[in-house]
Amino acid sequence: LAPLTDPALVPMAVAEVLGLQEEAGTPILRTLSEHLRSRHLLLILDNCEHLLDACARLVDTLLRECPGVRVLATSREGLGVPGERPHRVPSLSLPDPSRDTTPERLAQFEAVRLFVERADLVQAGFQPTSQNAPALASICHRLDGIPLAIELAAARVRSLSVEEINDKLGQRFRLLTGGSRTALPRQQTLRSLIDWSYDLLNAAEKALLRRLSVFSGGWTLEAAEAVCAGDPVEEWEVLDLLTSLGDKSLLVAETSGKAARYRFLETVRQYARDRLLEEGDGERWRDRHLAHYRSLGEAAEPQLSGADQQAWLERLEVEHDNVRAALSWAAESEGAAREEGLRLAGGIWRFWFVRGYFGEGRAWFSSLLSGEGGAASVRAKALIGAGKLAYYQADHASTRVLAEEGLALFRELGHREGIAAALNNLGNVAVNTGDQVSARALYE
Repeated sequence: LAPLTDPALVPMAVAEVLGLQEEAGTPILRTLSEHLRSRHLLLILDNCEHLLDACARLVDTLLRECPGVRVLATSREGLGVPGERPHRVPSLSLPDPSRDTTPERLAQFEAVRLFVERADLVQAGFQPTSQNAPALASICHRLDGIPLAIELAAARVRSLSVEEINDKLGQRFRLLTGGSRTALPRQQTLRSLIDWSYDLLNAAEKALLRRLSVFSGGWTLEAAEAVCAGDPVEEWEVLDLLTSLGDKSLLVAETSGKAARYRFLETVRQYARDRLLEEGDGERWRDRHLAHYRSLGEAAEPQLSGADQQAWLERLEVEHDNVRAALSWAAESEGAAREEGLRLAGGIWRFWFVRGYFGEGRAWFSSLLSGEGGAASVRAKALIGAGKLAYYQADHASTRVLAEEGLALFRELGHREGIAAALNNLGNVAVNTGDQVSARALYE
């Protein structure tokens, strides 16, 4: 659930995994409950902490209505629902720096084994020695056995000795004494470690790390080049910089699909986003992100009703979290950004329709259409898409209002195809409200 920012989308996220679509007139939570009522399965909800209330309501409903369902949830705090049995996930087992100072003794500890495995990826053949064992024990102990912290430290073996890494932790790492007193100790530790790792990056690596935080749910090389290039990051070097950041354990590269896809660990993404805001140019890169996905939406539009529909539906599904992030920024903005959002939504409404995202699509249209501005042709297309989604939720009153506004704009523009689409929407409403005479006239 890490990419989600809207609590209302939690039930839909589960429905997507189960292959369920929203049905007209039926809340998605009810569809979920009916689907799972006779099944026996384990539902895993990962990263619930920022959507706690929504996750609690979902879990409480499913456990009450679906006796064969069990839930395993990860969160920084409990959901607080009946039947919950909290289990604390322990840190990796740690050496005692005052006693465990030989390679043989260190081998029994999980934290040390993780450090050695990750160090071997960047320096083939890395092994603890009698010389570096005390420093290695100290590193693992001071990092509290936190896997991310250990991985980041091990990545520096490429350029620093174990002893130098240990010395640098002493200079820059604020264990539980720095940062906000209200933050979790784990967050303080990770923030401090990432500060140290960030300070060792060159200017281009730092810039790219910050800019990549505008993505949600991962990105491709093509997207990173389109969105993030600009002084001091040249487009041709984005691939090398991504590789370098991956080597430093600051992002993860996955190659299971047709194209490599990159993503942040969520803690690193939040850190990079904060750094971007500190630099004062967050708006610029969110605008670039929005423009990229507006271009994707416009490219998808003619394909969503053509022979390549399936491929484009799958592509948009993979990028849906980025689309949501782009639309969220557009909805917060005015002027050009708001129009970009309308172009994006108007280009992909058929994706929302085919995949059953009726309610979500309507919510985005409602936010984007609530303000003034935007070219008449862009607004008119968005009104038609919003009307289609409203129609398939059996909201005939809203469909009629949206279609009539779109029809007026298209008539002003003399846009025959748009006029036909608006009249067709109105004809659909007339049929479903029993007005056959009006329906025939509208269709004709």
